[in-house]
Formats: sequence, structure tokens, C-alpha cells
Amino acid sequence: MKRALKILPLILTVLACDPEPVLLEQSQVIADAGYTGIYVLSEGLFNQNNSSLAWIDFGIGQPDSWNPSAGRSFDCFEKVNGRRIGDTANDMILYGSRLYIAVSESSTIEILDASTCRSVSQIPLQRNGVASQPRRLTANGGFVYVCCFDGTVTRIDTLTMQADATITVGRNPDGICCANGKLYVSNSGGLDTQNPDNTVSVIDISTFTETNRITVRENPGSIYADGTSVYVVSRGIFDYGTMNYDSRLHRIDTETDQVTATFDIPVLNMDIVDGKAWFYGYGAGGTIQILDLATGQVTDSDFITDGTRVECPYSIKVEPTSRKVYVCDAMDYVTPGSLLCFSPEGRLLYRVPGIGINPNTVVFCDADVTLTQYQGEPEIIGDIDRVFEYMPAPGQFVNLLPKYEPGDDAASMAAKCLKVLQSGGMVTLGAFGGYITAGFNATVQNQEGPDFRIDGNAYNGNAESGVVWVSADANGNGQPDDAWYEIWGSEQKAGRATPGYAITYRKPAAQDGNSEWRGSDNRTGSILHNTFHSQPYYPQWYSIDSISFTATLLPDNVEFTNNVYVMSSFEYGYVDNKPDSPENSAFDIDWAVKPDGTPANLTSIDFVRIQNGVIGCNTTTGELSTEVSAIYNLNRPVE
Repeated sequence: MKRALKILPLILTVLACDPEPVLLEQSQVIADAGYTGIYVLSEGLFNQNNSSLAWIDFGIGQPDSWNPSAGRSFDCFEKVNGRRIGDTANDMILYGSRLYIAVSESSTIEILDASTCRSVSQIPLQRNGVASQPRRLTANGGFVYVCCFDGTVTRIDTLTMQADATITVGRNPDGICCANGKLYVSNSGGLDTQNPDNTVSVIDISTFTETNRITVRENPGSIYADGTSVYVVSRGIFDYGTMNYDSRLHRIDTETDQVTATFDIPVLNMDIVDGKAWFYGYGAGGTIQILDLATGQVTDSDFITDGTRVECPYSIKVEPTSRKVYVCDAMDYVTPGSLLCFSPEGRLLYRVPGIGINPNTVVFCDADVTLTQYQGEPEIIGDIDRVFEYMPAPGQFVNLLPKYEPGDDAASMAAKCLKVLQSGGMVTLGAFGGYITAGFNATVQNQEGPDFRIDGNAYNGNAESGVVWVSADANGNGQPDDAWYEIWGSEQKAGRATPGYAITYRKPAAQDGNSEWRGSDNRTGSILHNTFHSQPYYPQWYSIDSISFTATLLPDNVEFTNNVYVMSSFEYGYVDNKPDSPENSAFDIDWAVKPDGTPANLTSIDFVRIQNGVIGCNTTTGELSTEVSAIYNLNRPVE
């Protein structure tokens, strides 16, 4: 149920539309202001290590790594470097001949040669051994500056490609820009949803010291420079009743560092050219508008003139010379989105589908770009080589993670799961009872301490805990048909779990209908179809009209407190329960028990099964659905 960013759900309705052109022919791409092409960064999914980079070459009229049969672009960074960019790439700039990418959850700055996409340096950002989580970038005078969610700004020397200084600013800075010899940093305090920050830090570039803090409204985010003015979006506190922000746009005079105007306009993201701002809002239904910054008046309330549909605008960029407008569309937040290019008059010129998951940054490039294929072995994430069963319960990410296509059956969906897990992607188990069964590529020996690890995509306050089962290949036939033993976590150990809880889901009559369910205690409910994801939620390859599961039911972990839904983590022993880490995601084979609760005393295991153990739903983010992203053997043999 968790959204792609794992911080707050970005929920936008859509516009009515007519059929649109798709970027498949060279003639559809119109070179822009002498550029050779554009780079598009996609952040991927939180905790999934699947950020990606696409190069769209105006000379050939399509992404360099385009796959016509799949209708999507593949990662040109991985093509060239043989590895992923990392986890949640938030921002990218071109400065000089190099691309700089801020990768938040990996806590690195990736530096690339823009003409080859080859990594020339990777700078880890930490403070006292803790990840700094870089968010946004700007550059000036031979330095690149990055604001980090740990409350710091770091300066990077572009000659040495090293971080040479770090200073402290406000809480959770979420934007940075340069104007009038100063840096302006928006301090969001976004991790404290009910008590966010409300300041903009001013940093003197010559001394690299904070000289002032300017008070604005709560939760400032995106920030932009335009001549002697800086514009900052203050989102306010997210309202879970209206599912919206109450945004404002502030203008700051960089001579006086005073707020000189506040516009009551629902801006979430924008781009500025010649005193005009092309923007979209959080709840604006995908509408692009134009604001005259001098007057504070919206001069065009619907920039798109041909009825083109924008599902979920995720970023916007205007080319200053041609005035073409590029909009990144995140679509459903979990499958590859699109890049749309509009004429200055608001007509769609072309669309690049399948550009990457949650595309968030467009960079124009005038270099002659040549991308060569990495010659080493492809990176495989984790230590499994088989998925025997994929049996999800209905859920809002089912048929998306992985994606169902007509003709798929149980075997092909299991094969897709293996491919996804080996590439660092994410598989959903749907609602309570849904499960996946996988085989390790080498026997996991029971040694002292943790023996295997299973990553999910939990974050604090958003646990969707899954129960783990293990089995050894006792009969030696390579199949998971021997005895299974449950890994007991904190709730089974304390007697708070309900073993053997049965549940039945019924297929809805309509594809967008709700899946009704009934539990063995006669409890009933529905997997509600929502506006976030429009595909059917009942697994499309199931040939039966109802599906039943039996699983260990963990205690209810959903609370509504301070106007926010919180899904609390359990102490230990579950998947997708706490943020991924060597401690939170690890399991000890000694935790395995027989059906009577006595130790199983296993010396090794060969198979693992993960099953959603929670029944829960809220009106904000839907049903609780365990997700799995990677499975590791912590005691794998030394090669």
C-alpha cells in the first residue's frame, strides 16, 4: 500500500483526453535549441535500488536504451557502468562537462562524464557514521552544493571531486538554489509531519557560513532563483481529510533577505523563465498553469490546449529559448512513467513512454554523447535463483509488481518475480495471506547469529509485516515439498499472534470493483479499489472466482493519531516491518519452530516463503500489503 516516495502519497486526478502521439519515430522528435538530447533521471521506488537514467538522443529520435518490443527505456547508467545508480535518486544537474546526481537513500553523489555517462566518482555523504541523505543540488563558482535531509549543506569541489566542507542548517532541507552570491535552503522539517520547519537558511557563498534564517509558512520545499528574487513553495501541513496541501508561494528579495510577497496559489513544483512560472499543484488534477511572477496573477489556468492527459505530473522543465515545456508523468508511481514535450502553445509534440519509475529531473545536454555497453558480468541482487510460487492476495499493487500481461500464467508470473528480485525491484504479496516461495542458490547454513536477510520497503510508521517460513531440501529433489517451519518473531513468541487464520477473497464482478473478504472468525471487509491505481486488484491469472489463504495473523498495527495513519512496527522477526538494514531485515534459522512451538533445530535451509501477516486498511493509503525486494544468504559459501 505504500506510495513510491514512502514519505507522503502524491495523489493527482487526471484530465480527459484524446489519443496522443507516442515517441517511436525520429521525425517526431524536434531538436531543442541546439541540444543533442536530454537526460531524464527517475528516482524509482524507495528502498528498491532502482533509480535509473535515460538518454534521449535527438539524432535518433528515441532513448538510447529503448526496447521496442517492451515499449520502454532501460537504464543507460546501468548499460554503461554495469551497476545501478542506487536508491532514490532525487536530483541531477549538469555543471561543466559532468552530471551530478544526488542519491538520497544510498547517500551518495554520483558524478558522471556527460558525454559517456560513465561514472568518474562516487562521493559517500555521512555524518558521524550516519547517512546524510542528499536531496537537491545547485552549483556556483566551481563548486556543487547539496542540501541533505540530515540538516546539512555540503560543498563539493568540482576539480578534486571531493566534499570539502559541510555546515548545519535547519531540519530536513528539501530545496536549494543560488542567487546574488548566496545559497538559499528550504528547511522543511518534513519528517515531523505535525511540527514541520518554516525557515529558509541563507548561506554566504564566499565564507560558506549561514548568515540568516527567513521565516515562511510551514514545510517549505521547492525553491527557485530568478534574478534578484528567490521563490519558495511552502506546502503547509498535509491534510489527510482533503488529501491535499494548502500551499503558498513566497517571493524573497535577495538584497534584503525579506519575504516581499506571498501568493495564495496551490503550487507544488514549477519552472521559471523570463518572469513566468509554469507550475502544477498537488490536487490540481494534472493541470499545468502559468503564473506572472511580477503581478502574482495566473495568466493561463490550463496551459495544455489539446486535451492531453497527464496522469501525475512529477516535474516540469521549460527550455528558455524555444519555450518547449517538458513534463514528467509518474503515472501510477510503481511502473515506468513518461516524458511529455509540449509546444509553447500547449500542444503535445511527442511522448516518451516507459522512461523510468517516477521520472523527476530533465537536463538539456549539448555534448556529443556516446554510450558504450559495459563488458563485465551483469549485477544480480540477492542470493535466490528460483521462484516456485507467487500467490498474492488481491491488492492495489497486484498486477503491477510485477506487471501482468495477457497470456501470463502462474509460471510466467513466478519467472517475472525472480527477474524483479534479482534486479533489485519489488514484488507485492497483496493483502493478508498472499505469499511467495523462493529457493536459495546455495544452502543457507545455520551459523551463530543472523543467517539470511529479506528486504522490503518499510519506513518508520509504515510497517506492512510479513511472516517468514523456511524449509530444508531433506529429500534432495530440489523442490520445496519437505516440511515447513515458521520463523517466530516477537508476536508469536509473546502469544499475541493468531496461528491458522483463514481468509477468502472473492473476485469482483467489475475489474475496478472491490474484492470482498471473510475471515475464519466471520470478520468481513473489502480491498477497496482507489484512484491511485486503476488496474484490477484481483490477480488476473487466477482462473477461479475466489481464493483462500491460511496464515499467522499478527496483531492490528494501524492507528490514527494526530491526523495521521501510523502502521507500527513489531519488535523483530518480520519482512517489510522496519526500514531495511543489516539488523532490521535479518533472520536467524534458530527462530524456526515446529507446529507445537518447540525449536525446529535446523542445521540449514534451502527454501523460504514470505506471507503477508497483517489485516489492515486506511482511507489514505489503502490496504496493508507486504512487499519483498531482495533475499540474501548471509552465510553464502566463499568462492
